[in-house]
Amino acid sequence: MNPDKLVHTGIEDWLFLTGGSNFVTTLYDRQEGHLPDSLLIKWRHLLERRERRCDNLGIHYVHITVPDKLTVYGHKQASPLVDPDLAPAIRLGDMMRISPSARCWVDLVQPMRAARDTVDLYWKTDTHWTPEGCILAYVTLCQQLGLEPNPDLNSAPSREFAARMDLGGKVNPVQWEAIRESDFSGTARRTFINSVTAILENPAFGSEIHVGSRVAFVNSDARNTQKVLIFGDSYASQRMNMLTGLFAGTVRNVEFIWSANIDWSFVKAAKPDILITEVAERFMTIVPHDRVNLRVLEARQAVKALRRRFERWIATRLSRS
Repeated sequence: MNPDKLVHTGIEDWLFLTGGSNFVTTLYDRQEGHLPDSLLIKWRHLLERRERRCDNLGIHYVHITVPDKLTVYGHKQASPLVDPDLAPAIRLGDMMRISPSARCWVDLVQPMRAARDTVDLYWKTDTHWTPEGCILAYVTLCQQLGLEPNPDLNSAPSREFAARMDLGGKVNPVQWEAIRESDFSGTARRTFINSVTAILENPAFGSEIHVGSRVAFVNSDARNTQKVLIFGDSYASQRMNMLTGLFAGTVRNVEFIWSANIDWSFVKAAKPDILITEVAERFMTIVPHDRVNLRVLEARQAVKALRRRFERWIATRLSRS
């Protein structure tokens, strides 16, 4: 696809994903887009079912939708692309506020818009949030969950480097950006990774396989004694510089599973005090069914990774012959 149709260069060199497999600009059409109100109603019903099920298990359930950069920084569009006030996160938030399960909804749009001109919450050349954006989401979650935030975040070890991020690599000329990554896990220890995580973190596999990744942390020095279970995507991640790392430095136990779907048998066995589901706004075009089996998913993902690596090996051998 033409890169010009994938990325919009906005005011002050802000780059926005506009096309690709997520059809980003169509998500703001409430009638005929890829996330119409009719689909958001299904999301509302899903969140209501999840909360009822968690209530029956004695688990505190919350959900966050990570706003797309256009939702938060829509005022940086160089030409009109979307109406940010029709963002799926806003429309679903309106539905959840009048739902019996209103307490499970955590709004990130309002606090992010309030802070967006004070600090950059997303990287200019990528779709992901900066450490400041991640911390804002974390603090908002802690407030709703009644957790005491980690007071040592400002002293978290970090590294700075120049990077060609996802959107910056899709424009001509390529845009590089000064990036900062922080390790928010503090005194937490990562006590478990599954085979998908090992593949994801192995450079030989090219970071192509991520769904099904699972990690666990223990932090005996945490101020909060709760156990948190997170089902999410790259905004939570298995890494220490995202939302999972923040909670690893905050509560006694954290487990993260890279999945939009909940494995309820796993939840019952894990017995968390808190269950968090997180999804990027642009990934909401598919409503989760919550019928996943994590062991089966892990096995399938491992086989897929090995097959892809073998195919690359064959291709390399053929190119040399």
